This record gives sequence, structure tokens and C-alpha cells, in this order.
Amino acid sequence: MTVSHPIRLAALIGAVAAWCLTVDRTAGGDPMLAVELAGGVLVGAWATVAVRSIRLGHRLAGELAVRSRPAIVEGIRCNVISGGGRQAFVLGAARPRIWVGDGLLAALDPGELRAVLLHEDHHRRTFAPLRSAALEAWLTLFGWSRHVRRLVTARLVDLEELADVDALAQGVSPATLASALLKGEPSRARAGAGLSRAADRRIVTLLELAAGRPNAGSRELPYEWLPFAIVAAVALGCHLLRIPSLG
Repeated sequence: MTVSHPIRLAALIGAVAAWCLTVDRTAGGDPMLAVELAGGVLVGAWATVAVRSIRLGHRLAGELAVRSRPAIVEGIRCNVISGGGRQAFVLGAARPRIWVGDGLLAALDPGELRAVLLHEDHHRRTFAPLRSAALEAWLTLFGWSRHVRRLVTARLVDLEELADVDALAQGVSPATLASALLKGEPSRARAGAGLSRAADRRIVTLLELAAGRPNAGSRELPYEWLPFAIVAAVALGCHLLRIPSLG
């Protein structure tokens, strides 16, 4: 987490407190009404877009199941797609599964293949499809904002780098993972915002690590869920701020 994150949160909390106090003590209204209405609309719109994205993922998984076979590759359970090209990705919101194109199996050596599968296994264990759908939903709703686009894209890149870190922690070398990434091709299952930028930044980071130059990378806030936490915090904060005035 960078230094700017606490500053952003503190500024947001201060703005919420000022707004609640102003509405409650000058207008004499209920500051919670606007929060509840806005929160309901926000959650409803987000859920509609996110569910649509999740359903598309499930539909794609169903199509791939027809031309794939279950396998255990480098000790990791996955589904190998016949004619799937040089791709590896995870699909499924509730029960994520790893999908690997047979072209990738042919293109990578065992070490590179293990690196890719460990990366994807981290996505599987951390429910990356669900998190990506949540982020893409925010981008669909508020992508007109350059600030939102930057935050969402940074978080998508961050999810990829966190999976890299997990693979490196299990003994994969940065050079091996970078080599595997260069030999692969973009996945149509993960063709959303920021993935081309993620690949570029991952390669740069891995090459720096391979050259012995530490790269801490960014650790973004969990923007996929943060708006819900903010709505809850606003509601609770307004209630607490109103208690003295009610007395």
C-alpha cells in the first residue's frame, strides 16, 4: 500500500463527515435517505453488469468443455483445450477452473509450464474471475472517469502481479516466468481492461527481478469491493454523527 492510500481514505472520511453534519444540522433533513437511495442504485447497477459478465464466463466455460479434457499438468489440475492455442486462464465465479490451450503445452518447456500454471492456480484460489468481473463492472459504469479507469486498471494489473509473486514464492525464477509470458498469447477470456498493460508491466518487473534489481511493485486497494465498504461506512458514520444532535 502506498502512502497516498491513507490520504485518500482520510479525505473521503472527512468529506462524508462534513456532508452528514451539514445536512443534519442545517437542512434538518435525514442524511441517510440520500445514502440509502444512492447505495441501492449503485449496488443494483453494479450487480446487473457483474452478473452479465459472470454469465458470459460460464457460457464460455460450457463451450470449452465440449472440446477439452481434464488433466493434471505439473501437479496442477486443469482442463486442456483441443485447438486452444497458447493460452491459459481461469473461468468460473463460484468454482474457478484452470483452462490451458494445447498449443501452450507444446510451446513451453516443463519449467515454464509450471510457472504459468502456478500463476493461474493463484487466480483460481483467490477467485480472480469474480474479482475481475467486479472491477470490469465498475469500469463499465464509471469508465468515463479517467481517475476511475486508472484505479481499476491498476488493480487489474496488481492482481496479475500478485499471482506472479505467488509463483515466485514457490520456486519459479523470474526469467522462467517472463519467458513463458513472452511465448504465450492474450487470452480472449481475459481480454478486458488493462490486460495488455498488465503483460507489459509484468515482463518489465520480471526482467528487473531476473537482473537482481528488486521491484516492490504496487499494492492497490481492493477497489472491486471498496465501494460497498464505503457505502457501509457512510451509513454507519452518519448514524453515529447524528446521535449527539438527536440528544
